[in-house]
Amino acid sequence: MRDDFRIPDLTFPSLTYGTRETPWDLKVLLYKGGAKARRDKVFGAITDGKLGDLLPERLELVTKIHEAIQSKLVGGGRPASANSNITLIRQLFAWADEAKHLLTLDTIQTVYLHWTDSLVHRHRVVRDIKERSAYHQGAEVSTVLDIALGRQTPLMEMTRLRSPPQRKTARGVQAEKQNLQETFAFGHLLQDICDGLAVDVVLRSSLPVRIPLRSGGEMVEWSGWGKPHSIEPKVAKLDTPQRRYKAKMSAVKWAAHEGDGTLRTRYPLANLRIEVELLMFIGQTGMNLAQAQQEKLRNFYYASHLDGYRVKDWKYRKGGEVLFEVFKDFKPHFERYLAWRRQLFPDSELLFPFVRPFGRAEKTSRKFDRLRETCKNLSLSFVPPSALRNTRVNWLLRRNGDPDLTAEMAQHTQQTLIGVYERPSQQRAMAEMTRFWSQADPALARTVPAAPGECDGQSVPMQNMPKDAPRPDCIQASGCLWCEHHRDIDSQDYVWSLGCFRYLKTIEIGKWHKPQASQETHPAEYAIVRLSDKLRWFLESNKQRQGWVDEALARVEEGNYHPDWLRLIQDMEETA
Repeated sequence: MRDDFRIPDLTFPSLTYGTRETPWDLKVLLYKGGAKARRDKVFGAITDGKLGDLLPERLELVTKIHEAIQSKLVGGGRPASANSNITLIRQLFAWADEAKHLLTLDTIQTVYLHWTDSLVHRHRVVRDIKERSAYHQGAEVSTVLDIALGRQTPLMEMTRLRSPPQRKTARGVQAEKQNLQETFAFGHLLQDICDGLAVDVVLRSSLPVRIPLRSGGEMVEWSGWGKPHSIEPKVAKLDTPQRRYKAKMSAVKWAAHEGDGTLRTRYPLANLRIEVELLMFIGQTGMNLAQAQQEKLRNFYYASHLDGYRVKDWKYRKGGEVLFEVFKDFKPHFERYLAWRRQLFPDSELLFPFVRPFGRAEKTSRKFDRLRETCKNLSLSFVPPSALRNTRVNWLLRRNGDPDLTAEMAQHTQQTLIGVYERPSQQRAMAEMTRFWSQADPALARTVPAAPGECDGQSVPMQNMPKDAPRPDCIQASGCLWCEHHRDIDSQDYVWSLGCFRYLKTIEIGKWHKPQASQETHPAEYAIVRLSDKLRWFLESNKQRQGWVDEALARVEEGNYHPDWLRLIQDMEETA
């Protein structure tokens, strides 16, 4: 019994795929070994009978998992999250197949717990995975299985996985200097790579490409040729006709590879330059990685502002939306990149048009593996995109000492800037605290709502609020969500606060132990639904508000929490 078994549609039509990319289909999970098999080869293996018969006992489980992922997509979930969910579920099934676990709706909970134990083992003993990565893998799979099983409390609560604490500690003067020195050294590396990968070098230079570095070394790039040592094999190893023939064919392939002169073989060099330009762009604009990757190529118009430029689309000029801001010194570099990019990618609409081998769609953020390897070889610190965002703002603060001016340039409110992006500094902390307490008296502060938003300090329950939802009392933040006098704020900062508040509530649910046989619903569940509805309204209302939601969710994923919720989230995560 194989394909004659009635199987529902287990695909995801709403996801986008590359021209040569195999669409996701959870049908492969119904076969032992299907989860581990190559995505583009698995259905051929099924047809040929190499994976054996379909396992009907898995059908209900796989169907529930498919419904769970699909429901998240329909509810406004991001395609990137769905792709990640599917990938991790496949990893769970592949592990279970190798460990010879029975996979059914009744056994999946036990299998999941064994799998998370293997993640703990990999972190503590094998040491091939970081603690935070293990935690996030377990938590992400838990979100899918919780929906599939209809659980009120997360499976994650039953595991031994723990999230390492994330606290921003104050840094002394020497630490700050060191941090900036590392960032500047990394920036010099990026600039050297840009200088070394002009159009002629990328397409027509002999291989390997040698990029001189101001540190005194060089970066050697073979443009995807995996075995440079095979180009000139040692004579001693050519002692048989087979080896001589193999060496000859290798030389022929190498000559064809080096002489191709198109992006078919030179795309690793182009992608390296684009990765570098992307990081420099993030360091200048303060955009998050996901946002920058989706930025479109436009006829950019530069309007002078403070000590830099506000960049708009030429079509709208003064009346258009500010796309981003850059320092004056960055404009010539950016224009040089645009000229390089237009020569190599005249037909692409993306500002950073990465070449995707085999027609794969770009679903996840770049990992910058080649740059990380280079930094390791050069004993340099790799500065990730999230840190580059922070460094830009920190540098501004140290330069002008004016948070209001800095917030304007970084397009953030002062509160957001200080709470999230500015890393505490011991040399400034005492002066700032003294200034604050000399100017502010807590007794004079006006009444503010407990939750994000505005109000007049009068709690009046909404008529249509759920029966068991928290009642407004101007004390509980959740109660504000069902108060007649509460008002939303049309701003990015407010949307960010909503996203962080919702994340806090999900952690709260994860810590709750529901009594056996109880039909009780945790109040936080009502809050999550209400907050999700608010975020969905912002997401669907217009393009600008959609950008606010995307930015808010990206910050939550980065661990950049709104200052109103930062401490509560950190405390909750540490005790989770």
